[in-house]
Amino acid sequence: MYPVLLGEGEWALPSYFTMLMVGFFVGVALLRRQAMQAGWDLRKVVDLALILLVAGVAGARLFHVLFDGYLMDYVHLCTDPLALAQPLPDGTSCTSDAMCLAAQGQGHDIGAICHDAGPQGRCVPERDCLRALKFWSGGLTYYGGFLLALLAAWWTTRRWRWSLLHFADLAAPSVALGLVFGRLGCFLAGCCFGAPCAGRCGVTFPVGSDAWRLHRESEREALVAQYQATGEWSSLPVHPTQLYEAGAMLLVFVGLWFWLRPRRRFHGESLGWLLLSYGVIRFVVEWWRADMRGALWLFSTSQWLSLPLVVLGLWLLLRQGRVAVAPLASPPSGRQET
Repeated sequence: MYPVLLGEGEWALPSYFTMLMVGFFVGVALLRRQAMQAGWDLRKVVDLALILLVAGVAGARLFHVLFDGYLMDYVHLCTDPLALAQPLPDGTSCTSDAMCLAAQGQGHDIGAICHDAGPQGRCVPERDCLRALKFWSGGLTYYGGFLLALLAAWWTTRRWRWSLLHFADLAAPSVALGLVFGRLGCFLAGCCFGAPCAGRCGVTFPVGSDAWRLHRESEREALVAQYQATGEWSSLPVHPTQLYEAGAMLLVFVGLWFWLRPRRRFHGESLGWLLLSYGVIRFVVEWWRADMRGALWLFSTSQWLSLPLVVLGLWLLLRQGRVAVAPLASPPSGRQET
């Protein structure tokens, strides 16, 4: 677990956001290559990619704040930081601000102020009414980003008189690969982890991680037994759901880029397979997830959002497959609206 790659404090380079940006630039390079082969306006293609980046990050952050179970944490950060007081990562009390700062320097988001220093000392974050807007500090929900980016793509392509399905087919492999980098970032940051796992595939996260804090509230006896057996505190072995999804989406990317791309028969085919495959993968992986997320009735919020994606993907494949479409061509020539 490496939540921070370089630096510390406000100048730290978060692993998750760094991987997200690497995935974006690699994806844009692939998109640009396809756009060049299809005769598209490369400047506008890159402009649209940047528009989708901004919309995607904004939507992902908005959904995280509203639906991932952290809304009241952001409210308390502004109104009552003491409500978020926590012990040090190893469960002990702090005796000085330096101890809390040292834990923060190791990537533990527990606050830098030691309140009531001594046997009852707890680390408390500074008041921050803008924390909900600081997307670079972690906390992005993919479906929120996907939905707002899709809306931005529809609006922009419609305004430029481009075909949304045409563009989406070019972008589909990049989106799949971007998800691979994003989930690798999740693994480094220690978020989006799975339920306890007794098999060989289980991984442990260090003391103070989200997995550790969640276990500490509900499975203290198991943690103590593990400590007695290993001599060190850590989370229980959990399913690496981040790697499950990253590996599955890597296979989707390979299929879209190397197999479907040269054989595409109609506009919307790549998008349809992306929606269908990701919806199924996300729905299945969610069964092993155990971190804090919104839930409604039988399924998690992400599982409910996966179902319409699967339906939309199937609808695109069945509907567009019945329509004979000419090979990919460039957008309408002449001056485009801006």
